[in-house]
Amino acid sequence: MLALEVALLTGRYVATAFDDRGRAEWPPHPARLFSALAATHFEALERSATERAALEWLEALGAPDVLASEASQRDIATVFVPVNDTSVVASLDDEAKSVDDARDALAAARASGAKGIATLEKKLAKAETRFSDALKRAIEPVAAGKEGKDGPHRAASLLPDRRTRQPRTFPSVTPSDPRIVFAWPKAAPSEEQRALLDALAARVVRLGHSSSLVAVRVKLDAVAAESPRWIPDETGELREPEDEATLRVVESGQLAALDATFERQADVPGRVMPASFQRYVRPATTHDERAPTTAFGQDWIVLGRVNEPRYPSPRLPSTRVVDIARSLRSALLKSFGANAPEVLSGHRAPGERSERAHLAIVPLPFVGHERADGSILGVALVVPSDASRDERHAIYRAVDSWRRGLERREDADAQRLPVHLGRAGILHLAVLEDEASNATLLPRTWCKRSRRWSSATPVALDRNPGDLRSPDPRKQARAYEEAEETIATACQHIGLPRPALVTAMASAPLAGGDKTRQFSPYATGKPPIQRVLLHATLTFDSPVEGPILLGSGRYLGLGLFRPSRDHG
Repeated sequence: MLALEVALLTGRYVATAFDDRGRAEWPPHPARLFSALAATHFEALERSATERAALEWLEALGAPDVLASEASQRDIATVFVPVNDTSVVASLDDEAKSVDDARDALAAARASGAKGIATLEKKLAKAETRFSDALKRAIEPVAAGKEGKDGPHRAASLLPDRRTRQPRTFPSVTPSDPRIVFAWPKAAPSEEQRALLDALAARVVRLGHSSSLVAVRVKLDAVAAESPRWIPDETGELREPEDEATLRVVESGQLAALDATFERQADVPGRVMPASFQRYVRPATTHDERAPTTAFGQDWIVLGRVNEPRYPSPRLPSTRVVDIARSLRSALLKSFGANAPEVLSGHRAPGERSERAHLAIVPLPFVGHERADGSILGVALVVPSDASRDERHAIYRAVDSWRRGLERREDADAQRLPVHLGRAGILHLAVLEDEASNATLLPRTWCKRSRRWSSATPVALDRNPGDLRSPDPRKQARAYEEAEETIATACQHIGLPRPALVTAMASAPLAGGDKTRQFSPYATGKPPIQRVLLHATLTFDSPVEGPILLGSGRYLGLGLFRPSRDHG
């Protein structure tokens, strides 16, 4: 066995995710560790041939297991850095952006296994060539007498008090255990290889950003079996992981590729790290304590959106979740008939609202992905976790009665359930009998355990927090504090522990989400009371399981939260 232990000396890890500049990488990717070892090897005044051979042996071992604790994402602060040569930066902005866009598109395609990778690689190569040519033109000396009228202006812009500032972000995470172990259980290094790798690892000073200081060593003792372990899923057979992620790994030839890439791109900032992509999973283990969960169950009935020539469905934004949920609820109650049970109707008696959890009708928006547009891809019927067998049967009966009612119509397909939305048209849904291929329609996407959660749709607050738009900053701050307290209390109402941190906001924290001001007013009660809508992020002291549905609109699609992709 071979294991390399990385100790984070500052207690945090600073590295940007390869597919999202606004998110930190966690767990650290094996390719990043190998690059740190390779960089240390190349920085030596006298490079050892035996050390290089040890690295070439290491790269051929394949993807390692990664043992890493839970980690919390730190809030990202934008830092404005002075530019040394404003004339150079100004002339390179467009070329640099083209390179960044091309790299992001290629990384996303590799991660998802999409087609057209060769085309994207050519596009990236062309963008890098244009950037390199522009850089050479920008830094080449200007011949005497050809400075032009901008010469003095450009020279003055280099003075310290006249430099422009460029925004920079440094995403980082803080793990509960500042040690990460990369383990190859089947490796059998010789004593010489072990000693060479240990000596090389001892010279590594950082992993990721230069502020992410580390100490690396070859681990001689056994790796703890109870440590949270990410393992490569080579065959794709591990279908029930607790978490999954795409990590960059290395294979034979990586050291030569790094060497060649450096020679080719030595003067180009933001070099691309050559690597392969590997799916990793972190399977649930039987000895783990069950994470706290909510009053809502995870065995959903999922209705997927149908859009066929015969049954065209409008593409609806997340702002329509309440309209969809209300119409679908009416259809279910009508299909069930008189005397609908409390779990279905949400009322103990006419006009008397239920005090226990009942069926939540939750439209599922496409959010949290770089290409997300917030459109509704389906609807989940979320049954309370404590629902009895008879209560569950009543919900299934309502869906079946809806189907049977359609069967009696000669012009209808019983597999299509129409939700009438007035001028917006008819949203056609179908019960998904098998597991959906789209992640948005998978219950585990919304339920898997995590410490950090973000709202896909805004929370309808149970209490009015005050004036969130007050021109007085103190009053506005108090209103947001009150809103965050209300959201924290709402977590406890559905069976969760109190969050360690709640951050309320008007904008959507997930890509593709809609701002609160884009949602129609939402009112409940008699007389109706208009509820304040706010997005939020939640951070718990330890991981919790979903689904998380908060606020007074939780049974109609508002207050839906999604676990963080970093699983921390």
